[in-house]
Amino acid sequence: MKFFEFGKENDRTLMIECGYLAKWYPGLMPFIDEAKKKYHVIIQAYDGFNDDEPDKVFHSIKDEAQSAADFIVDKLGGKLDILYGISLGGMVSNEILMDERIKVHTFIADGYTIMPMPTFKSEKVEKFYIKAYSSIIYSVLTKHQGILATILGRTKESISESLYTNVKKESIRNSVIMEIGYKYKFESFNKTDSYIFHGSAERTAARKVHKLKKNGIHFCHKMFRNIGHAELIHKNPRALIRLIDKAYNGEL
Repeated sequence: MKFFEFGKENDRTLMIECGYLAKWYPGLMPFIDEAKKKYHVIIQAYDGFNDDEPDKVFHSIKDEAQSAADFIVDKLGGKLDILYGISLGGMVSNEILMDERIKVHTFIADGYTIMPMPTFKSEKVEKFYIKAYSSIIYSVLTKHQGILATILGRTKESISESLYTNVKKESIRNSVIMEIGYKYKFESFNKTDSYIFHGSAERTAARKVHKLKKNGIHFCHKMFRNIGHAELIHKNPRALIRLIDKAYNGEL
């Protein structure tokens, strides 16, 4: 994985963890161009989803989180002002926050989605699931993006701009294996000042995260009209930066 930095002259740090099968360039550049005026912006490009390292393969969110945590410790002294996780990036961020070496002031999980993680008693069934589900993901990614756009409440054009279609089948397979038996690190929300953002197309996801509060998980939840899954960062960069500022200042 690689880290790309912008606005290094600024004191306040903002690390962005991207979503699953997503590419950061060029889709996030309109946001970065605005954010770098006041933030030291750091983008993590995951293994397997980065044209700068086409031969690398994605292994797990834990591996990506470990690399991010090491970067924060080595380059930022273990302190990060704002951690912004998009979709799957929210799960990566959860893992980062669990690292005792790290201190994060504000965490924002945009498009945070809680999915039932599969478990299997039969090895034969597990192998069938891995093969079948990996094939479905690859087919949707490369041939049926319109289906994904409908599911996520976005246009096909916006989805196409965000997806990393050069992904290797091995990376997809590893991501499917990673999900089997995975345990969410919900308790990480309590380690910092946390926020969860959802668009109006994500009402099911929003209802699921609200249930976390009954289990003592603390966060502020915000909904945004006419926004699809993980689309907020693309729609209006300046407006999002104002929201991030308010979250950091405890004004949301």
